[in-house]
This record gives sequence, structure tokens and C-alpha cells, in this order.
Amino acid sequence: MFCDECGFKNKETAKFCKKCGASLVDDEDEKKEKKSKEKEDVEKVLEEDFDSSQDEMKLTKKELLEYLNMGKDLEINKLGLENSIKDLENLDRKKYQEIVKPLQKEDRPTFSAKPFGSFGLAFGIVVLLAIPTFIYIMYTYRKYYDNIYSKWFAWDFPDLFAAVPITIVVLLIMLIVIGVALSIIEFIWNSTVGRQKYNSRMKKYTQESKRIDETNANQLVLYNQNKAIIDDRKSNVKKDLKDVEKTMREYYDLDVIYPKYRNLVALTTFIEYLESGRCKSLYGYTGCYNVYEQELRQNTIIGKLDQVLVQLDQIKKVQFATYLAIQQSNAIQSAMLNTCNEMLDETRRENAMLEAQAADNKIIKRNSEITSTIATLNYIKHN
Repeated sequence: MFCDECGFKNKETAKFCKKCGASLVDDEDEKKEKKSKEKEDVEKVLEEDFDSSQDEMKLTKKELLEYLNMGKDLEINKLGLENSIKDLENLDRKKYQEIVKPLQKEDRPTFSAKPFGSFGLAFGIVVLLAIPTFIYIMYTYRKYYDNIYSKWFAWDFPDLFAAVPITIVVLLIMLIVIGVALSIIEFIWNSTVGRQKYNSRMKKYTQESKRIDETNANQLVLYNQNKAIIDDRKSNVKKDLKDVEKTMREYYDLDVIYPKYRNLVALTTFIEYLESGRCKSLYGYTGCYNVYEQELRQNTIIGKLDQVLVQLDQIKKVQFATYLAIQQSNAIQSAMLNTCNEMLDETRRENAMLEAQAADNKIIKRNSEITSTIATLNYIKHN
């Protein structure tokens, strides 16, 4: 154990220095005071090393809170506008599915009056199948008919045809004649009565097709009107978002916030630390950065926005400021979508357009206020 006064090395169990007699054991109060002083020294060193931006502009706690709240508002507006653009794109697709539902036409009627109709075709097939069948039967069993029907056979023909009785030949000829006659009748029927039925179906088909075409055209016109309103609103929202992003770049260019913490979750958490008195500045042992990192490592808080958005109920108790900020962003998003839906209704369009203009003006006004403050801080920083 070394003496704090003279530096002489003493035994570990010694209570007084062997050389100078100084006490080697501190009182409890002295120990506490020493630790407190060491802690203050560490904080002072950290603040001197890392708080250059804040010191340069001489931001008080109140001014720092105002600055962080500006960043929070920018992040809230940015998130709300980004989600609003997605909602408007989804609304466009939804309206297309709701309005543009093309009606399907029935198959166009057909007409056919062929000289050889279905009846003639059927009989022709029967005849073609019957002839070789009868020939085969009569030729195979002709010996049983020689005595009875010999006078009916024409033996002058080859054996294949000699087995065919005259009655069968006559029957086949009659079938052919009947088939041809039915084909002619069918052709005449199709050319007269069939044509009339076809004309009637065709007239009905034409009228229905015209009605469907008009309905589809009207639906497309209605959708295009809605699309024009949605596109116009989306264009205004994109313009607002572009202005917010520009202001955010100017805001973060002041380098008051370290790049790692330039997000909605970190900013709202810092605000909560400062307002609750847990922290007095961004830097230092008890500063926002250090406390924030400790709570992240301990999984006390959630640092990623995408995880925060799906766990709002869980963060309500430990990250209330972040929870409120997300709620404000959701309110902007919901208002934007509701206003656009009302603009699609002719009876509420005028009031909805006024509400949309008021929402845009509110964002523009806040942007202007922040831009003005940024200009002042820039002046302070460089002068």
C-alpha cells in the first residue's frame, strides 16, 4: 500500500505511513467525498471532450429541449407524410378494384346452314357402318339361305356381293334417300326459322354488348376522375415531404445531434430524459447518449423504429414520449387519408379540400418556424 502523502510503500495491513505517519485508512465520509469528486471529474472530462457543439452555441437545457422538439416534429411529419403517400397509392388501387369491374360479354351467337346437316351426317354414318356389316353377315351365312332365298341372289356378281339380298340393297338405298331428304329439310329449316332465331339472338347480343360497353366506359371515366383527385393530393403530400426532408437536412447539419441518434426514437427518448430530470445534457456520464446506450444494452427500451411500430402497447410505459410521437404521426396519416376519401365524394369535396389545405399549411408553417430557428442557430455557431 502506497502513502498518498509521500509515496512510501507500506504493508497492506498498515494503518499509518511508516515514513511520514500519515493515515493510510480513509474515513467513510472521506471515501464518499473522494468517489463523488472522481465522478465529477470524469463527467467534466467527458463534457469537455464531447460537448463541443453544444458549448459552441451555449445551449441551455431549455434551448436543447426546444431544439430536440423541433427534430421530433420534423421526424413525426416525415413519418406521417411517408405513410400517407403509401395510403394514397393503396387507395388508388382500391378504387380501381371497386369501380373498374369490366362486365364480361356472352359468346357471340353463331349461324350455320350447311347443305349437309346433322341429320344427313348421322344417317350417312349409319349407312356406311351398316353396308359392310350386312355384307359380312349375308356372305358368311349364305349357305343357310341358298334353298330358301336362292331366287333372291344375283350370282352373276362376285361372291362378296352375291351374298347381299335384293331387300337389303333396297333398304340401304332407302336409308340414303331418307338421309339426303332430312339434310335438305334441315338446310331449309336453318335457312328460314334458324336464321330468324339467330337474328333475334344477335339483336339481343348487340344490345347487351352496347350496354356493357357503356357501363365499362362510365366506370373508367369515374375512376379517372377519382385518380386525378388522388394524384393531385399525392403530389401535394410529396411536395410537403420534400420540404420537410430539406429542413431536416439543415437541422442535422448543425451537428448538435450525433449521426447515430438522428431518428425519431432517439430524439423522443432524449426529450423524456431531459424533461424528467434524469439527464441535464446530451454528453457526459449521466448524459442522454450514455443513458440511452445503457438502456439499449439492457433491453429496457427499443431503439429501432420498425420494431417500435409493431410494439406500441409494450413501449407505452417505458417510452411514453416515443409512443405519443408515433400516435401523432398516425393521426397525420389518418387525417390525410380521410380527407382524400372525402374529396372523392362530391357532396363533401369542397370542405375536404379546405381541410387538406389547412393540413398542408400547418406543416408548412412549422417548417418555416424551424427553418428560421436553424438560421439563428447557424449564425450563433459561426459568430
